[in-house]
Amino acid sequence: MSRTFVTIFPICENVHLTKDLGQIPYFLHKTFSYNARIVSYKNSQQYSNLDGEVKGLKMEFIPNRGRVSFLEKSVLSYIYKNAKHIDVLNLYIFSKFTFVYGILYKKLNPKGFLFLKLDGYNETFAEQSELRHSVHRMKNRFLKSLEKKFLKQVDLITIENSEGESLVKRKFPQVAHKVSYLPVGVNDVYLREAFPQRKLYNEKENIILTVGRVGEEIKNHDMMLRALARLDLKDWKLVFVGPVNPSFEQKYKAWIREYPHLESRILFTGEICDRKTLYAWYDRSKIFCMTSLKESFCHSIGEALYFGNYIIGTEGIVSMPDITNRGKYGTTLKTNDDAALAEALQNRIDNESSLAKLCPEIMHYSDTQFTWSGIIGRIHERIERRPTV
Repeated sequence: MSRTFVTIFPICENVHLTKDLGQIPYFLHKTFSYNARIVSYKNSQQYSNLDGEVKGLKMEFIPNRGRVSFLEKSVLSYIYKNAKHIDVLNLYIFSKFTFVYGILYKKLNPKGFLFLKLDGYNETFAEQSELRHSVHRMKNRFLKSLEKKFLKQVDLITIENSEGESLVKRKFPQVAHKVSYLPVGVNDVYLREAFPQRKLYNEKENIILTVGRVGEEIKNHDMMLRALARLDLKDWKLVFVGPVNPSFEQKYKAWIREYPHLESRILFTGEICDRKTLYAWYDRSKIFCMTSLKESFCHSIGEALYFGNYIIGTEGIVSMPDITNRGKYGTTLKTNDDAALAEALQNRIDNESSLAKLCPEIMHYSDTQFTWSGIIGRIHERIERRPTV
């Protein structure tokens, strides 16, 4: 009889299904025949990815009945009714919500497997940081007691970058044996069907690509424009893929009046909802650039890596050392160091032979380290051999 794997994430939207939140249950179902599903409120009008990239994954929508204190009533009710029939409960984020839901699940199903997936914001677990769950002293003391109880009962904790794994283990040495690095992969099964042959380097175009919400403050796209003004782009183009923030659009219009010679070198595609169309841009490009102030794993970088893109990113993206193989397949810059970004881009534009050599190596690195087919077995193995306390 197959195991039941349930991810509870009340705010799940269609876009989450192509990320780790959807890919983990999907690949456990596809590879190891788990009866997997995501439990959520209905937050998107359509969940089109259920008929696309994660076809076969189940979603169970629950009504939003509001909260009692800080807890979702419908989530509490769902766990009460279903805990005994859930072999593996998957929760996200190290928070007071998670503590209560996890403790409740283990109380109702002591033999169940509790799996917490953390985000990659390492400063949360830095040794000098104090983890507070409330600004009120007595509330925080109570919530810290819940944290302690949760950590005793959780069976597996994963985090998206290797530095984060070390930080969590040092922060909570009592559960170090339960903590594991779990990178975010790409859906290689879907990608092999959609792109049976990835473009060779000489088939690609001279494109520097960035993907995300264009102009959002945390994405720091101003840095990219400032660096661009320092470059000799030659016949290269910079392509922004994603919805454009209106304030950034106005800022860009003022900027391009100062640098009109660059207008033909910059393209804004707008939002691309069709996954194959989006992936085709990665397939066409040679360099992927991300200038975020703060980012965890960054799914778009993993997707760019799969198609052999050289990665240029900032220290704010904590997964850069893992994704670039400690700098072999990419360059990591200080945030807002415009000169360093311009230098890194110019160096690659002027030395294409190095990019051509690295492209197949980058694809191989992605295939062996960052595909869900290769990663998912790590979770299954840990479920198979539940860690001892």
